[in-house]
Amino acid sequence: MRLNILILVLSSLPAMNVIAGGELVIPGDKEVITFDTKIGVVTFPHKRHADLKITECKTCHHKSEATDTVMKPCHECHQHKSKEPPAAKTAFHNRCTGCHEYTVAGGQHAGPLKKKCRLCHIKPPKE
Repeated sequence: MRLNILILVLSSLPAMNVIAGGELVIPGDKEVITFDTKIGVVTFPHKRHADLKITECKTCHHKSEATDTVMKPCHECHQHKSKEPPAAKTAFHNRCTGCHEYTVAGGQHAGPLKKKCRLCHIKPPKE
């Protein structure tokens, strides 16, 4: 049951997945996920990461089982200020930038790296 996903879905909303032809499918409302943070809104292109050939569901949904038909949202385990498992902010930064750095080191293009905060955290225009 392989669905190419790089980044775990990082949503505090319930993550509903649909089985289609034996594969998990990202529902339409989870194809792009946004997170409001103190330094700006992060937009995560979930489907784009899922379509990568170098990842699978467990890359991000590391606690999932092969028989799962629904993926838990990250925030269900990664609470705001928890240490174990690490808080969502820590988990996202480590997993996302870590994977991007690994990909770039392998000679491929990847998303934002550490210390490039504003590439992910976008402040909305002032009204």
